[in-house]
Amino acid sequence: MLKKYLLGILLSLTIFILNGCSNSQPTTNTNFYQGEYQKGRISYFSRYGYNAPETRIKNNTPYLDDTSHIRSGKFVGRGENDFLRFYKDLNVQGYGSISDYWRWTYTIDSSAYSKSINKTLKSSGSSYIYTLENRRWVKKSIPNNPIGRLRDIVILERGNSGVVTYLLIKGSNGEYLVKGEYTIRKVLGLSKYNTGIDTDIKFAKYGENYKIKKVNASLLPSGFFAIERRGDHFTFYGGGFGHGAGMSQFGACDLTKNYGKDYEDVLGFYYKNVKLKNMYSLPNASKFIRVGLTTNNMLSTNHQNVGINILAKSELKNSWFNIKLDKNDKVKILPHSGKLEIYVNGTKRATTQEKVTLRSANNKFMITTIRRGHTSTPTYRGSLEVRVSPQNPSCVNLINEVFIEDYLLQVVPSEMPRSFGIEALKVQAVAARTYALNDYLKKKYRNQGYHVLDSTLSQVYNNTNENPETREAVKKTYGQVMLYNDQPIDAIYYSTSSGMGASANTVW
Repeated sequence: MLKKYLLGILLSLTIFILNGCSNSQPTTNTNFYQGEYQKGRISYFSRYGYNAPETRIKNNTPYLDDTSHIRSGKFVGRGENDFLRFYKDLNVQGYGSISDYWRWTYTIDSSAYSKSINKTLKSSGSSYIYTLENRRWVKKSIPNNPIGRLRDIVILERGNSGVVTYLLIKGSNGEYLVKGEYTIRKVLGLSKYNTGIDTDIKFAKYGENYKIKKVNASLLPSGFFAIERRGDHFTFYGGGFGHGAGMSQFGACDLTKNYGKDYEDVLGFYYKNVKLKNMYSLPNASKFIRVGLTTNNMLSTNHQNVGINILAKSELKNSWFNIKLDKNDKVKILPHSGKLEIYVNGTKRATTQEKVTLRSANNKFMITTIRRGHTSTPTYRGSLEVRVSPQNPSCVNLINEVFIEDYLLQVVPSEMPRSFGIEALKVQAVAARTYALNDYLKKKYRNQGYHVLDSTLSQVYNNTNENPETREAVKKTYGQVMLYNDQPIDAIYYSTSSGMGASANTVW
């Protein structure tokens, strides 16, 4: 599927596909070496006189490999000057360059970054951060004020796509190696709380000048960037928004609207050698999914209580009772001494240690104690399970069990705007359905009693209103999921490409 549209997959050990770059001023840092190729990565460790840490590189996921998203042109090279020119070039056109996040830049002085990195290194913990001791990288607790005064920031390894995989932070108190695109983006964050100053990130789409888009971002837009240092100031030039692996949502919009591709073409472009199949014909695949509902800030599944507006004849029951409810009834459930106290229209109706389930005649109910992006009283489809939290008996957990196609009606609009058009929304619907099935089968949250969360830890659910375009996209792709070797894939996706798609093993 879509093989004739796949553009420049990285087949050579020494070549990666980039757009021809425009001329730019050379960096003042003269230590921009050509890298050494190893297992799909470009390493500068030996060039800078460092040993690489003793880590095992995971096997790649075949359907999530490095790809070019540039419209045309090739560039041969793998040095830091090459990446710098690429990210500085505002005339690079590719799939998704219609996004404001296609190119970005910011400048910060070493004093402000010293303050910030001393805090972010410490708060990031030691799982993905190595300390240099006796010329070896070791994992240990990060002390207070770990770098002292910032001396330099050096990229020591990239994936072939350009995503930074290892970053060196050199300071007066020590040297640290940061591993992984997310941790790198976090350590280099620009929160005013950490830096003490306002820092603007300027963004640009293809062929346009930079515009200020984000101020004091605590997380860099992506791990695709290069650094230019002049005196005490560091200027970062980067591209894209998100982790960079799988489907680019702006790319899907661009390919369908401006290049005439249909949703199957786009899926085949971003996910290699996959096949579409109806998930409801697969073994071990259920039609229903259980969603853990989080609090207002989407940080916890422990709610102080839950308020429910009844929208049609309903029943609230467990093995001990069955409370009949009418339209416009108001239910309140509170935890008390490890039990649930149930109130209907202000009157206490029951106390139970057992979880309770709400089902309605019209398959909908409204929760008044949760706020979401589109409303302070979100409506959900399916049923609602309420139970005392096993982690905190003074709180309750809420689990929404819902038909997967109905689940998608509230995921797809929360993940992709309706303005992207029906065909792009079909891409999102298939990707989201496959993602949900993959999570369902992995049983990641089995001990918590649900399959997925309603936050970015899974997929964002019911943060935006349903719309006709979404309903059409979900209906026209009914049940379709992507398989590789007859197994549902991990259909990850993100906002905007930098011009290159990253292989999964260089991101995670």
